Amino acid sequence: MASYKKDYRDLITHNAHLVNLIIFGFGLILVIISIIVKTENVCGQILLSVGTSLVASTIVVYISSKYILQQSRIKKVIEEWGLTGIFETRQRMNEFSNINLEKNESSMDMMAFGLKSYRHAKGALLKEKVNKGMKVRIITIDPNSKFLKEREKNEDCLEGEIRNTIIQLIEWINDINQYAGEDNKAEIKIYDSLPLDFYCRMDKALYVGPYLHGIDSQQTISYEYRYSSRGYDYYSAYFEKIIYKRN
Repeated sequence: MASYKKDYRDLITHNAHLVNLIIFGFGLILVIISIIVKTENVCGQILLSVGTSLVASTIVVYISSKYILQQSRIKKVIEEWGLTGIFETRQRMNEFSNINLEKNESSMDMMAFGLKSYRHAKGALLKEKVNKGMKVRIITIDPNSKFLKEREKNEDCLEGEIRNTIIQLIEWINDINQYAGEDNKAEIKIYDSLPLDFYCRMDKALYVGPYLHGIDSQQTISYEYRYSSRGYDYYSAYFEKIIYKRN
């Protein structure tokens, strides 16, 4: 069905361009005829006036259609994929994600390394929300993974620096679960490969961002997708696939 709609839209666009080209050609012919019959002649003047008007209008229509079509495609991508924010750094992104965390009640999924800055800034609030019933699931890398050592080199960290934050993250989750009810346990999944992106999904928003070579994760570009959009659903499905995947 989607393919049919696309083919139909392409056909309409093609026909519109064809009609515009025909009108341009007709106007050009009128201009040429007006030159032949000489513009001093009344008939020649009429032909020249009509012909130049047709040529000019088709040029304006062509340029306008290209601009409108481009804007329409951009709008379609934004609306369909639900991209609502692009942040130059993850620190900047946190200003917005923290606001959403305040309002978040149902669930929260994260995929990252040690979440050191996040735990220091919002650890108490997250613990409080877990105790009130918010479901938390976190995916992180095995602290003994060879991939982690490579990531520490990529971020120019001291050996074991990120590893220690991951161990602290595991201990932090265990501490939360000591005081949480049986139905409120936070879940942490360890696996032996690198997450391709930072990932944080809340009830109504989702944030992702890459881990880049030679750049601290807090200084990396990040993106926000709105709830129930194609981007939100795409990354949510990716998280579900990873969290249930066996090492």
